Amino acid sequence: MAANDSATPNVIVVKPARSAPSLLSGTFWGVAALFVVLVAYRAWIGFTVADIPPVFSSAGPTVVQLERLHYLVSRRVHVVDVLVGTSRWLQGSWIVQGDALIGVDMSRAEIKGKDEQKRVAVIVLPSPVVMSPRVNHEKTQEWDIKSRSWLPLAGTVLGDRGAMQQGAMREAQRLVERAASSSDYRETARHDIEGTLREFYSQVEWTITVQWK
Repeated sequence: MAANDSATPNVIVVKPARSAPSLLSGTFWGVAALFVVLVAYRAWIGFTVADIPPVFSSAGPTVVQLERLHYLVSRRVHVVDVLVGTSRWLQGSWIVQGDALIGVDMSRAEIKGKDEQKRVAVIVLPSPVVMSPRVNHEKTQEWDIKSRSWLPLAGTVLGDRGAMQQGAMREAQRLVERAASSSDYRETARHDIEGTLREFYSQVEWTITVQWK
């Protein structure tokens, strides 16, 4: 029984700890494997559901597009004319120079007969109008203001030269507007605007016809 009293000693097995290089190596290969999986997944997604190149086309003329143009100006008209004015005591004359713009109010434009398959449309426009008529005061000249009376100094004493000059400039403004409103200028403006719109929409492969109200 004495021999059995000596118990078998307990044996403890201690595993050596992994070194730092082994941990780093394992982490590196884990990250590398994850990267390869992500690249492969992205390639598969790109192959199966990749987007196609976009296709663009023009919707053709719209009222909103035309309204944004506000006024489509055709040209600037230069006016030179002689203005004559008379009062009870005075008579005057001026060489008037000025200019005005001729254009179309695009807010009143209409679109008819629009065919998106054939890419044709009709744009209906109001008649051209005169815009911003002005007298060029630097180039407008007073030619002469003289008395209408045979009485000596009657025009000088009784005539109001200042009132005549101011009235002449107001009338010169109206003269420029009337001259720019001639039928010849309006017809030229129509031709210019038609050409501008046809050329503009031909760039997006639309054929435009312009009609006038």
